[in-house]
Amino acid sequence: MTSDRSDLDRLGGRLALLSPDELDDAQRSVHRQLEALTGPETRHDGFVAQLDDGRFIDPFNAMLRSPELTIGLGGWIREIARSGLSDDVRQVVILTVAGAWDAEYEIYAHRAAARAIGMSDNTIDAILAGAAPDGLGAEATVAHDLAAALLRTHDVPDVVYEACLRVFGESGTIAILSLIAQYQMVSSLLVCFRVPAP
Repeated sequence: MTSDRSDLDRLGGRLALLSPDELDDAQRSVHRQLEALTGPETRHDGFVAQLDDGRFIDPFNAMLRSPELTIGLGGWIREIARSGLSDDVRQVVILTVAGAWDAEYEIYAHRAAARAIGMSDNTIDAILAGAAPDGLGAEATVAHDLAAALLRTHDVPDVVYEACLRVFGESGTIAILSLIAQYQMVSSLLVCFRVPAP
């Protein structure tokens, strides 16, 4: 990514972008872990999370400021990733949360991730607009219904709850709820610090 340095600096939103050479030991350790985590995903999905000089422009720029908390969250996030949710379920849930929060960077990154797994722009746009999307499989539809209900009304109708249990079981439903919580946390960082899309 090439651009004028001042243009790049704005990508931190309200926070200055942290350069790897200004990090303390705890932050450097977390920075290395985050690079290992995000590098393969960003290359595969085609979005930018880190500048050529090593600075993160996504929620990790904020999270580096609290390395102990980030390490603790990392274990929880890894377990959510290992829960067995399919890629389309994950992306539908993440886009539903990002759209509800209007989290610009999250929308940018997960639009790319959803396209990488074959989701159409029409489906992505519908999810982000809070509409019922076409073109989803049965599991992704149920996951969307759960996330949308929670985000819109802070309630889960019986029909949605029963569908979740039937499709995902109790453990899978908890995994989806955890993913919703994870991305509400990420979106709150992005919105609070006004992190833009690159």
